[in-house]
Amino acid sequence: MDLTPIWGSLTVFIACPLLGGLPLIDWITYALTGRQLSRLGTGNVSVSAAFYHGGKVAGIGAVLSEAGKGIIAVLLTRLFFPMGSVWEIIAIVALVMGRYWMGKGAGTTNAVWGIAAHDAIAAALVCLISLVGFTVIRDRQTGKYSALVLLVIIVTLRHPYHLEYGMAAFALASLIGWIYQNIPDDLDLSTTGDRS
Repeated sequence: MDLTPIWGSLTVFIACPLLGGLPLIDWITYALTGRQLSRLGTGNVSVSAAFYHGGKVAGIGAVLSEAGKGIIAVLLTRLFFPMGSVWEIIAIVALVMGRYWMGKGAGTTNAVWGIAAHDAIAAALVCLISLVGFTVIRDRQTGKYSALVLLVIIVTLRHPYHLEYGMAAFALASLIGWIYQNIPDDLDLSTTGDRS
């Protein structure tokens, strides 16, 4: 009996949320600035908070660490499932869940880079259409949610005979949209007050 799918699903549902929950952004910002993001501003430990409270170097470190998590989740999945399988999107969902539940972040950077590792063409199309749309509409909130809708549409169109891809993309977009509704936005801050 081949246990590879069982080990693969355990990796997706256990290792990916734990990977998402690793507080790398907090560690990087603290190491570089001595500031704890969880005690500043909104308390979000996010890429935007790292830039806002930690500066450019901490922000770049945060982007790299979160992008790396998304890519690693996809590569871990490929150890057990074929390249490009729907399990890669499910792994990104699990990663984002861990990012929110343990790290209180949205997981947007994780998802963007995870999708780029999974399907670079879909990621490029979402990015390009979103950028064009944003230059026309110029509303950040509309832009965020429009990108999520585009993700579902493009992934579904890329796999028209495999509805599980569209369903997984819908689950990812819905999760991120729900998280957006439940965390404060660091970009709305006007001061950098300490929460202690």
